Amino acid sequence: MNRPESAHPAWAEVDLDILDRNCRALAERLKPGAHVIASIKADAYGHGVVPIAERLAANGVFALATGDFDEAVALRRAGIAGKILMFGGNLPEAMAELLEHDLVPTIYSMAAAEAVSKAATKPTAVYIKVDCGLGRLGVLADDAVAFALAVARLPNVVVEGVYTHVPFADRSGAAWSGGGIKRFDSIIATLAKRGLSVAVTQARASAGVLMGLEDASNAVCVGHILYGLSPMAAGEVSVAGFEPILQSVQSRLIHVGRHPAGRDIAIGGLYGLNSAKVTGVIAMGVTNGLRMPAKGQRAAVLLRGRRVPVMSVSLEHTTLDLTGLEDARVGELVTAMGRDGDERIGIEEFAGWQERSPLEIVMTLSKRLPFRYRAGPAA
Repeated sequence: MNRPESAHPAWAEVDLDILDRNCRALAERLKPGAHVIASIKADAYGHGVVPIAERLAANGVFALATGDFDEAVALRRAGIAGKILMFGGNLPEAMAELLEHDLVPTIYSMAAAEAVSKAATKPTAVYIKVDCGLGRLGVLADDAVAFALAVARLPNVVVEGVYTHVPFADRSGAAWSGGGIKRFDSIIATLAKRGLSVAVTQARASAGVLMGLEDASNAVCVGHILYGLSPMAAGEVSVAGFEPILQSVQSRLIHVGRHPAGRDIAIGGLYGLNSAKVTGVIAMGVTNGLRMPAKGQRAAVLLRGRRVPVMSVSLEHTTLDLTGLEDARVGELVTAMGRDGDERIGIEEFAGWQERSPLEIVMTLSKRLPFRYRAGPAA
């Protein structure tokens, strides 16, 4: 989404070249020939589904995956012709419409599988999701072999893939996830012995890749690390080699207030100034995903390479204390997140002031600010 800066003097910037580098960093952690299923759910984790999907396709990912039908159709309308896997979340009645747009359904009920078989006019790929312990979506692990064999017998249904999801957020969860992966590997091995050879199998996601968990599958489905975000709790594991693609959140000063000594100004809790104060205002606020810093936290922005304290965040504006920069002028660039000169406010610090995770920050900014995309030729 791009808007004239004069109409909305605040924006976020995404660097697609960093996305390329994250794709290469991922490839270095995988076995040769491993398939990458790129999760682009939730508007590509808030970064903008169409430009992100186009770049991932240019990087040669095996498939894109989302649970949102409208997002998947938007990709088709944007000219993306590759494989789009639909995560679970559709009723059986929707299967015909998925096939109309050449979307690959996820199946975990016989009703959905039969709906695909009825709607398909030629051999049609489906992916089966197995619940290996998460307890959200999927056919139960104990029933997975019988279910997959039954689905494979349906007319015009091809079981191209079988996958599971066993995410975790800390090291203590890694052992649980590893157990789920072993159970999944056993299911795939049993299917092969029963005559069903599955072309694509996947158990690991971003956390499993970061922790180096082992599996027998030939694909991974990752989201967080593609965008330079950690799926783990703070301090649990390094995401070295993966950099946030959201590089900056910036605005321009829309007002500079010069308040003489003795004047009452309520903003920031100031009632009665002992000395003159200069304040600045940027066109970003709660409606754009910002909030006042949590109790005990102090927020700042960057102006001319210096940290400037945040005095207040209101619905559409943020007020700054320009002490030491009293000559600031309307139109000057302000960096709420990113680098200005030698100073930098990273997404972790920015999120920490608000007691949110970096992913929550991206999601709250998404569709509330214009997003700009910086990129050279695709890698």
